[in-house]
Amino acid sequence: MPATLILTTSDTGLEAAWKKLLHPRDPVTFARPADLQRELLRPGARVWISDINDSRSRLSSGAGTLVILVGEPHSHPFELARQNRSARLFLSYEESRVRLAECVNLLEEIADKNAQLQSAMERTRRSEPPFLRDSNPPASGEATESWDFLESALAHLDDQPRLLDEFRRAARYILKSGKVHYFFRQQECFVSDDGMHRCESSHPLALWFEEHPAALDLSQWEGMDDPSIEAPIRQLLSTWGTRILVPLHSHGMLAGWMALGPRADGAPYRESDRFRAVLHGRLLERCLERSNQLTEYSRIEAAADLRAKYLPGARLITRTELATTDLPVEVRAVASEALHTGKTVSQPARVPYRYRVQAGPAPEIDGVWAIWEDSAPEIERINILLEQNRRDLFRSLSLTLSHELSNPLVSLVTFSHMLTRGSNAPVGSAALAQEVALTSEVAKLKLLNEHATLLGEIAQPVAKPTDLNAMLVEVATARGLTTRFLEEQLLLNLDPTLVRFAFSSILDAIAANRLDEGLKHLILTLRAVGSGANRTAVITIEGKRLELDGTLPLPSPGATPNQGRLSVFLAREILRLHGGTLQAGPGLKGTDIQISLGSLRT
Repeated sequence: MPATLILTTSDTGLEAAWKKLLHPRDPVTFARPADLQRELLRPGARVWISDINDSRSRLSSGAGTLVILVGEPHSHPFELARQNRSARLFLSYEESRVRLAECVNLLEEIADKNAQLQSAMERTRRSEPPFLRDSNPPASGEATESWDFLESALAHLDDQPRLLDEFRRAARYILKSGKVHYFFRQQECFVSDDGMHRCESSHPLALWFEEHPAALDLSQWEGMDDPSIEAPIRQLLSTWGTRILVPLHSHGMLAGWMALGPRADGAPYRESDRFRAVLHGRLLERCLERSNQLTEYSRIEAAADLRAKYLPGARLITRTELATTDLPVEVRAVASEALHTGKTVSQPARVPYRYRVQAGPAPEIDGVWAIWEDSAPEIERINILLEQNRRDLFRSLSLTLSHELSNPLVSLVTFSHMLTRGSNAPVGSAALAQEVALTSEVAKLKLLNEHATLLGEIAQPVAKPTDLNAMLVEVATARGLTTRFLEEQLLLNLDPTLVRFAFSSILDAIAANRLDEGLKHLILTLRAVGSGANRTAVITIEGKRLELDGTLPLPSPGATPNQGRLSVFLAREILRLHGGTLQAGPGLKGTDIQISLGSLRT
């Protein structure tokens, strides 16, 4: 029966190229790793062509499976697999697209011969007992006493050093071993439980156990065909004073081995001793597996108790995890402060932070406990409250200014009328200039009073659908400005009275600052960006020698801000209520004044 061909790769293009080279043979593919694992361990001849970058390439295979491993030369996984002799043949991706067919033909023939040889050996194998029976079996009392270590071993599954001591005691009593060492994998090497002996994972002994998961007895080991591999193994075992090695596996991977020294009585190990050593190793594998599970359960329980101690629902973060775990910026900052100060730190819900955070030190894990929650809705409520408070402040300010300015205005107007009608009024140009100046100041106070009254309207704006294009055309026409506007309507939900006042105040302030030219040679442009609720109007005032209180010229660093006219201040606040801004920006003729606004924010 020809050998079965199995392909495993996640690259569809590579799989198609392989099938084309192997035509007319029909290779088998498995979607589920469990099905592939059962097929690889089933008796029979098969050739497995595996891509090393496929996760299924790490599955173990039976003795009848010959593996061709395909990967990128000089890459870490490819060279590690080559060093561990994980496959019979290693090919690069380019070689697999050219030489795969001839390699498969050769390995198919080898797999078929191996299968035939295994079948012949099974037919001719004699039925032998696993170990020779002793003519003088031990008394029943001794047998019962020899296995009493199991009770203590099972009672200390949560204590691995104590568990190993119980198995070591059993090995010395049952197997009469003078020395017993347990080797376990630690990163890239195997280390004995007492820390006295080491074996690198690339050593021939470790590679031998990877390919031959069976007990090794030096007295009956026939050796290997390659002396350069056999000699280091015998030398290492001689250094340890070991006679029998029993491999220990965990989840199908080599986890370590049990090393038995010479018997305490000097006699060689019998066949029954070797059989008991294998059973001893299997029992130790199961106990270590349960011990690791209990250790993990204990760690989880301790972490839960620690969280309950500090704050239910809190997360425990060690010093190392604090630098590597993906955490929100606010949480990382508060947790770092709690770790360094050794005190509980809280961050309330406030702008501009998004999370409410509380953290405190957890010295048991050299870290902190932390708990946080999203406070975006609360921050939004805070912003609305602040906006409402701001509007209430404007209302109070308007009433105060109106009251404070009314009385001086009444007094000034009365005084002006008295000077005009008095019989002893001064005559001449000086008196005329004094009267003109007084009249001008009175006009300014009247205008200031009107603007102060507008503060009450800012505190309670009324939004209406308004065509901003038509409104600005009306304002610009009244002042003789050149416009570059849209031909279509620009409807926004805004307060028309406030917006009209804002643009009139800005243009009047610019005219007052340009004494010689006023609003001559100024261009007003309008364009719209966005759509729907995010639709925004952008207005630009272009011209030379523009000046606007608090906006142009640009304030220098460290200078006292110049708020200037109350009308410009009110215009800025009106634009802010409509989600807009008033700022200076670069233009074709110098620095322009740029205004943006949208619908009124509720």
